[in-house]
Amino acid sequence: MISFLSVFPPYRGGIAKFSDYLIRNLNDRTDVKAYNFTNLYPSLLFPGKDQFLKDDDTEEYAKRILHSWNPLNWKQAAIKIASDKPDHLLISYWHPFFAPAFIKVINQVNKNSPDTTISILAHNILPHEKFPLGKFLSRKLMNKADQVIVLSEKSTLEADLLSIGKKVIKLFHPVYEQDLPEESRSALRNQYGFSDNDLILLFFGLVRPYKGLDLMIEALNGLNLEANQIRPFIVGEFYTDKESLLSRIKEEHQKYYTVIDRFVSDREMAEILTLSDAMVMPYRSATQSGILANAINFELPCIVSDLKGLTEHIEAYKSALIFPTENINELKKAIESIQDIEVRTTIRRNLGTLKEELSWTAFTDLLMEKVFKEKP
Repeated sequence: MISFLSVFPPYRGGIAKFSDYLIRNLNDRTDVKAYNFTNLYPSLLFPGKDQFLKDDDTEEYAKRILHSWNPLNWKQAAIKIASDKPDHLLISYWHPFFAPAFIKVINQVNKNSPDTTISILAHNILPHEKFPLGKFLSRKLMNKADQVIVLSEKSTLEADLLSIGKKVIKLFHPVYEQDLPEESRSALRNQYGFSDNDLILLFFGLVRPYKGLDLMIEALNGLNLEANQIRPFIVGEFYTDKESLLSRIKEEHQKYYTVIDRFVSDREMAEILTLSDAMVMPYRSATQSGILANAINFELPCIVSDLKGLTEHIEAYKSALIFPTENINELKKAIESIQDIEVRTTIRRNLGTLKEELSWTAFTDLLMEKVFKEKP
């Protein structure tokens, strides 16, 4: 039996979504129990408007047991997990803030259920932005586990740099499997205020400094948006100074931008990715990307920075356009190239093949075989 400690719906965000997909795929293969947080982030550390999904139909199947910043709760949560004597405990990790709680859980589970194998599923080995004692906390947690699972070559290299002494198993970030909207692409464009002739360039997801929206804006400042019918579409809650960032847009370009400053539902995301022509991901750093996984599912061409965490499974001019990280001039050239409908058509066709290779079925089969030692 597998116990899985992570963040799950009704919490929102990429890790909760990943965990939701994974638990459903594991349930098809083995006996698994899901454990969630009672409290995730304290309000002081959460820059967004709400930590929870708005969908009233969200299924809450994971038992809430762990309060991330209350040490008096950690032992009690671990005892609940250990009481089932699971064969495996899988813990999702993505930020050093959670390391102290997870370390206490591991210590207590080792004490109460010594035969349980403990694996860390590390979405990030190191955080994208600096955090006090981040490297120390990550290293200490990883070395408490029996093995560490990573989703990219970038994370493998970070594990080496931290001198993690445990077995590191590299898998991949699977592609999210979501159906197309019922509405046509043309109808969706009309609904969101675009025309069929617009070239919609999408920046999607939480707006944070490392994601490089400023680089996209600077590249677009060097193009004629009106003549090329380019319509930048920024969708995502701003976790940085919105006014300062958007003030970088040339005055004559501002009327061509559309901005949705909030977290959007999966339904809205499907609509937005369907109506767009390309996604721009000018990241300054990346471990892997759930947003890229979503784009692959909808066969949406992407322009991405040349980072290991983004380019591990894609090829230039085959499944994406790739430009040197933080090179605004080369990003501008990539945007000019993506205007060619033949380039976009080729990429869309190749993404159809790639999403089969990076499926959740393939990922879960590998997880069962390499981590839980069970043949699918």
